Amino acid sequence: MKKNVVLIVFLLLASNLIANQISLENAKILALKNNPDLLAQKEELKSAKMDNLNAISGLLPSANISNSYTKYKPDQNFGAGPTAESSKSYRIQISQPLFNGGKIWLNSRIKNDALQISEQSYQMKKLETLAEVESKYFSVLENKSLLKIAKKALQSAITNLDVAEMKYNSGIISRADYLQLQSEKTSKEVNLIQAQNLYQTSKLQIANFLQLAVIPELQPIEFYKYSKILKHLQNISIEETDNITGEIIEIGFSKNPSLKISSISCKTGKKALLMAEGNFLPSLNLSYSKSWNKYDFMNDYDDSQNLTLSASLPLFPLVDSGTGVLKAKHNLKKTELQKISAENGIKLSLSSSFLNLVSSAKSVSAAKKAKEQAEETYKQMQERYSSGLISTNDLLSAQVLFISSQSQYTKSFYDFLRTKSSLMQQMGIEDTNVLYRIIQK
Repeated sequence: MKKNVVLIVFLLLASNLIANQISLENAKILALKNNPDLLAQKEELKSAKMDNLNAISGLLPSANISNSYTKYKPDQNFGAGPTAESSKSYRIQISQPLFNGGKIWLNSRIKNDALQISEQSYQMKKLETLAEVESKYFSVLENKSLLKIAKKALQSAITNLDVAEMKYNSGIISRADYLQLQSEKTSKEVNLIQAQNLYQTSKLQIANFLQLAVIPELQPIEFYKYSKILKHLQNISIEETDNITGEIIEIGFSKNPSLKISSISCKTGKKALLMAEGNFLPSLNLSYSKSWNKYDFMNDYDDSQNLTLSASLPLFPLVDSGTGVLKAKHNLKKTELQKISAENGIKLSLSSSFLNLVSSAKSVSAAKKAKEQAEETYKQMQERYSSGLISTNDLLSAQVLFISSQSQYTKSFYDFLRTKSSLMQQMGIEDTNVLYRIIQK
């Protein structure tokens, strides 16, 4: 019975621990839900939608109704007829712009462009948020791994110091060698403190980014899940690199939000130019009004109605309109050049990011081999040092190499993951499988 109770308590504690952990996917969901910068961009998108609706409403007729009541002091005389103490009137007016140089229509289209730009800005901020939460998530796991390495390094330094102490007491090694190992142990203690600080700081950063009151425990990333894509990238040929880069650039040009914003801005510039040229064109408006008037001595209202078609043609000054057209032309040319610059920048960025991804994948492979070799060397050196076959300096050199190789492997792996996130952000995609399918063709 007692064993069953202990088992139940253990299972409850284990489930609670798992429940308190969050995965990378959960972290992304929390970031999209809670991150203030993304939420602010979402509110801006909603505001742009309202502006667009207001612009569309400008194409519709406008109507207003008014009424008035007048009290006469003294009474109003109408010759030999009755006198009026007061009067009432009602009026309704409907106006419909027919043509204003295309300004109303073009303005509605410009507002629609602004809405599209706001949508792309939100998508850009969303991709940025996803890339940033991944980077912070990876930093926590990386610093956690480095902390474990620092703990193992300290424990190894303590073990070496214990062996050295016995040798020193037996007169096998000098005091200088013994003090050297003591210094190495102290150095590892400092490294451990720094690693703990980095780990805690990175946890605070992701908690703040996700707007969580409690610092989360993150589920680890399984290295083996990336072995297939790493192997493919490590064995990729130059020809394959060129082909994949071309496909990545093609997707980036079709999905990258900043490029879409540049294209929309060019369209807006063309509409603004048409609006400026429309200042030379006439305006045509139609209005209809009907009014009802009644003095207090009248039984019924008198009514009247008017239908007005008004037209106007700008004559002077024309300088403002002419300079407005020239300004719109310059602005359009500027946006077109900015689009070319953005395309060149994105193309270069996508190419270099993919090359960095290939390079980082190869670095992971090299770092893994170096770590395995350094680990085997260090184990042999420890045995040889215990047998008195090597000096203290030889042991410390092997230890430094082993610790360095462990850290390098950890950093290279998480650098690979961060590079992948950055490349996806520049491509304008959220699904990792899209990138993997291109690479593994």
